[in-house]
Amino acid sequence: MRIQRSRARLGGGLAITVVLALQAVLGFGCHGQDLHAFAVGLAIFVLPPLVPALVSLFTANPLRAVGACALFAPWLLWAGYVDCIRPDAGGGASMAYVPVLLYGFPSAVLGALLAGPVCRRQGLAIDP
Repeated sequence: MRIQRSRARLGGGLAITVVLALQAVLGFGCHGQDLHAFAVGLAIFVLPPLVPALVSLFTANPLRAVGACALFAPWLLWAGYVDCIRPDAGGGASMAYVPVLLYGFPSAVLGALLAGPVCRRQGLAIDP
């Protein structure tokens, strides 16, 4: 199946938007952040691991951004579980977003790299 480049970019952009919306739900809903605190947390912990997805939008296969987001989003879900759902173990500041930063970037790179072969295997091709 052939996909127009504009639709592939739209799909990649939608995947990035879903990740940003997930962080917004965690930031505003769970942590009660204001807009400034949300922007700082986004810039420090979410945008660096999203760089592979953003770069993928401008490659030959923009659907690689979907793969990058698909392997990065579970780290955000894990951090949300640790900070908001799991009972507090007590003591000290939350370090849940450190693995998001440390493991999210390599996961996003891996997802972007694996998305190309997965698309080819599924018969998806991007029109030039």
